[in-house]
Amino acid sequence: MGLGAGDIMIGANFNYQFIDWQHDPIPDEDYAFHHLGTLSSMVLSPSITIGLTDWWNISLSQVIGQRYMTWGGEQDSKHHETETSGNDRANAIGGYLGDSKIIVRYLLLNAGRGSGARLFLGGGLIIPSGNSLISDPFFLDGRPIKSHRHFSMSEGVYKAIIETQFYIKRMQNPVFMGGTVTILESLGENEHGFKASQLMDLSFTAFTSKLKPINGSVSGSFMFRKTNKAYWNGIVAPNSESTLLIPGVGILWNLKFGTIMLNLQKPIFLKGSLSGTDAYLDEETAAWQVSLTIRKILDYTIPWLYW
Repeated sequence: MGLGAGDIMIGANFNYQFIDWQHDPIPDEDYAFHHLGTLSSMVLSPSITIGLTDWWNISLSQVIGQRYMTWGGEQDSKHHETETSGNDRANAIGGYLGDSKIIVRYLLLNAGRGSGARLFLGGGLIIPSGNSLISDPFFLDGRPIKSHRHFSMSEGVYKAIIETQFYIKRMQNPVFMGGTVTILESLGENEHGFKASQLMDLSFTAFTSKLKPINGSVSGSFMFRKTNKAYWNGIVAPNSESTLLIPGVGILWNLKFGTIMLNLQKPIFLKGSLSGTDAYLDEETAAWQVSLTIRKILDYTIPWLYW
């Protein structure tokens, strides 16, 4: 969204993701040992965007939330148990803060309020919180397996952001459509020996005009997400490579107090899995996620930025 100099937009995104998973025993377990459970995430991301000029803006956001795993197996597992990301473990610092993000965008093309194209170029930085894993949860160096956790609120790694957004406004349906390319690149290994995967998102979204029965617009979206290898102390983290397709549908309401967007998405694993090791070839994973986004441009302009 293009903002004028000094304009301020506040927003928040609430995302709930639910994953139901199961897989066969790992090599050192009895053939009858069956792994199954769920992993759910509730994440709130408040944000603020400030128009520095009519062409430049800066956005800041903070992830806050919790992840919760349930273990449904009949036997105790060395790798899984019912737990949350809010608690400390031997290899994890618990808590509710995730990553902070700063991104600067430049509006390269702008058709104004009429039909035409909009093109944003952006770049920024992801700043990790301390609520992350602090040692290898796969025990790749051959140490005996001890109490541990595989998930946290932050990956604990600084990352660079590269982003491009391109949208077209039209007079006929779909009245608004376009896509985003986002790349997150790990800026080296952190103090605990972890280097995160490079992540690439390619997404496309289209909106209809307002439909009277719902007093809002309907959207369809499609995302392709790919991650490459991650490393613990120079050793490839098992199954850190993944490829996902994420189709979705949504409803957009433009109301007096702001804009509300409700989305339902269905992640589909083409490569990789939740369990985190290539040995689990028979894993079954069913995932859904729902998000609610609210945005509002304030009736206030920062005086020293407005000119």
